[in-house]
Amino acid sequence: MIERVSSLPLVSIIVPVFNGEQYLLESLDSIIAQTYQQTEVLVMDDASTDGTPEIIASYGDRIICCRQPNNRGIYANMNDGIAKARGEYIAFYHADDIYDPRIVEREVEFFQHYPEAGAIFTQSVFIDAKGREFGRFKVQPELRGGRPFDYRVIFNALLRYKNRLLVCPSNMVPTSVYHDVGVYRDKEFLNSSDLEMWLRIVRKYPIGILEEYLIQYRHGHNSSAKRYHHLRTDQERYFRIMDLYLKDGGQAIATPDALAAYDAHRAEDKLMRAINHYILNQRNESQVILSQIKLGKLLGSSRIQRWRLLILFFTMLFLTRIPKIKLIANIFYQRWHKG
Repeated sequence: MIERVSSLPLVSIIVPVFNGEQYLLESLDSIIAQTYQQTEVLVMDDASTDGTPEIIASYGDRIICCRQPNNRGIYANMNDGIAKARGEYIAFYHADDIYDPRIVEREVEFFQHYPEAGAIFTQSVFIDAKGREFGRFKVQPELRGGRPFDYRVIFNALLRYKNRLLVCPSNMVPTSVYHDVGVYRDKEFLNSSDLEMWLRIVRKYPIGILEEYLIQYRHGHNSSAKRYHHLRTDQERYFRIMDLYLKDGGQAIATPDALAAYDAHRAEDKLMRAINHYILNQRNESQVILSQIKLGKLLGSSRIQRWRLLILFFTMLFLTRIPKIKLIANIFYQRWHKG
């Protein structure tokens, strides 16, 4: 453990929040309890109308409250936080997650070992709305070792696994790196702006992933990610971002197996969009998307559950040619959107 506080770099912990009274206290308590003491905590209150301001005020001078006059969205608040931060490093944490008391300390230690790095992430335990664990991701084999990885390695991993490796609310980035690469492009990429930022960073600086579970990442409540994916019928923004970076030099470093996995993920996304159209009683739109799915792409990679999706594909071909069966539509909704 690091002991000499006076010699430690300042870390700015920025916590965007909008109407987060349900989980904010638990989250801030875990942030305040960090073993690393050289921190400032900036809570970006995005014009909350619930009890959020009172919760923030209860911490007194342990927290810097930056209240927005109007609602601006999470990434606009992150950009504002970068402008206000005084630290050598900036950590963006979520107002509904719970943080291990060692996360800041372990992330600073990473930068002390690898000063050339542009970002660090940790592993996450997934918890539901009541705080019960229901899963956790494991570091992919090619990303193990707790050391920085270059653009080629990270880009191919994102093609193979989608963004299941760079957990946004566990990140820490040197302030100088943000000043170098620029702000989050929230108007262009909306709630997927973090993925585009990580790609922008890793093109210039290596990034690392700690193999430690230092965050309890909450799912199953009314989060922005859940609202985005609820009955989504447009292509996932992940593909738009990856397509842009493939065109901008990524194709030259992408491996065949990573590209096959990427095509399989896109085919799976089309299938799930077709299911959502069916739930919404939009059978014609569902048929159009199903017609765009090439079975060779769907079956081209072991990174997805190929045979389960193949059965689901032929089931959808049948269902979209007969009147909607409400029971089946409800089963689909319960499976992918309920809870």
